[in-house]
Amino acid sequence: MKISEIETELDALKKQKANKIVEVRALADSDDSDVADVQKGVASVDDLQKHIDDLQDQLASVKKAQGLSDDSTDDNTRDDDPDLQEERSLKGRENMEIKLNQEQETTEVRDFMHYLKTGEKRANAITTTEAGVVIPKEILDIQKVPTDVRNLSAVINRVSVTSGMGSLPILQKNTARLTTAEERAANPEIAKAVLKSVDYKALTYRGALPLSMEMVQDAPNLKTLLNTYVQEAKELTEQYQIGKILQTATAVAAKTTDDLKTAYNKGLANYQRQWIVTESFYNAVDLLKDNNGRYLLQDSIASASGKSLFGSNVLIVADDVLGVASDAKAFVGDPKAFVLEAMRSDVAIEWDHNENFERILAVALR
Repeated sequence: MKISEIETELDALKKQKANKIVEVRALADSDDSDVADVQKGVASVDDLQKHIDDLQDQLASVKKAQGLSDDSTDDNTRDDDPDLQEERSLKGRENMEIKLNQEQETTEVRDFMHYLKTGEKRANAITTTEAGVVIPKEILDIQKVPTDVRNLSAVINRVSVTSGMGSLPILQKNTARLTTAEERAANPEIAKAVLKSVDYKALTYRGALPLSMEMVQDAPNLKTLLNTYVQEAKELTEQYQIGKILQTATAVAAKTTDDLKTAYNKGLANYQRQWIVTESFYNAVDLLKDNNGRYLLQDSIASASGKSLFGSNVLIVADDVLGVASDAKAFVGDPKAFVLEAMRSDVAIEWDHNENFERILAVALR
């Protein structure tokens, strides 16, 4: 069967399935419908999906077959050639990885996308929590969205927790020093390690994304849309909550370059210092020069902003992350030692319906 024929049949089956879903949902919502009719309708939808899956597998096989190259060797190449055997071994491993990825796609991701389009949960394939269906990491990661080093979540201490509230022990700044001792003498005591219990309570952050049923049924890029929405919502939530914690650091007024140097130089010797600055602060410092006429901000390939201040990296955030609009504020210190983020659960979703042939994608993060 040619590719065009398979694709034509696929399109027809997908339309047939979409119409059947609307029909079955109407039966389920009707007070006059029979449960047996609803069950038959659901079974029909499942059969259509299986047929669609089979055709998609056939289509993938045909396309793969068309892309096969002639692996025949010439007379000068022997089958026991070690280079040839190594190449075949590598190709075998690559094909195995592709096959494993495809199998994973068909079990977790495909069933998850089925849930998005139909609202039907396949209990054996979908992970659920109290908040709803958990988005598979394959969907969040498959778009290859890198961890943005400009986000504060990349520079703090993130810990996964298993309960909604509790305490986490944090080792405090070390001030202990060793002392000399005579040979075979008892070991002198050193200052004990100080553990501070940090209390946490996992809060639930939620949002909603209205989608028409037509978009859910017809959008070929639904996976990309979902990934983009969840990633941005999660990053913005973390960004502003971390900013609130940074604002609790000891406030120091800095009106001159010397004030900045003093804030940077004193009290932070044992920490990995970093600057987290608002756009207004960055703009103000970017205009400052030292006594030799050199700008304070220096180029740095290790910094997310491409700049360093007094030798430490500079990370720029929006003004309202550390205050309000036009606030020239900065945090200097070790954000990993200052901020702890307790992650209770991954992003989860669930569907709500309304009367406008619309579905509401509710997203929750704890």
